Amino acid sequence: MSSDDYEKILNLKYRYFRHLDLKEFDALGELLTIECAAKYDNGNLSFDGRSAIVEFLSSSLGNNSIISEHHGHHPEITFESDSVATGVWYLEDRVIIPDADLEIAGSAFYEDRYVKENGEWKIAETGYIRVFEEHRIFSTRALSSFSHRFSSE
Repeated sequence: MSSDDYEKILNLKYRYFRHLDLKEFDALGELLTIECAAKYDNGNLSFDGRSAIVEFLSSSLGNNSIISEHHGHHPEITFESDSVATGVWYLEDRVIIPDADLEIAGSAFYEDRYVKENGEWKIAETGYIRVFEEHRIFSTRALSSFSHRFSSE
C-alpha cells in the first residue's frame, strides 16, 4: 500500500457521496463490489449485493423533489493488506423533502471495508451508526423530533 492507495480510497468515498447527492445511482453502483453489503441506520436498513443497495438508494432518494447532501469528514483509513482496507468517516447529512414539508438532518459514523479488484479500490461493506437525527418542519424549521445514540430510552 502506498500514499497513492490512500488517496484512491479517499476519492472513492468522495465519489460515493457525490454520486449519491447527484442521483447518479448507476455510477455509484460501479464503486461497489458485486457482493457489497450495506447496513445503514444502525443496521436497521440492511442490504446484500450491489443491485439491492442501488435499488434502495434510488427508491429512497431518486425522486427529483428530494434533495440530499452528505459530507464525509475525518477519514481514518487502515490497511489490512495490499488489497484490503477499512475506513471510518464522520458523516453529516441532510435530506429535504419539500412535498412532505420535512427536513431530516444528523450525524453518524460510516464504517467501510474496501477491496482492490483488478487494480481498482471498491467498497465491499458500508454502513453507518447514527450519533443523532433530527426531523424538522421544512417550511418553519420547527423541530418535530430528535433522537441520539446516548439516550436512555
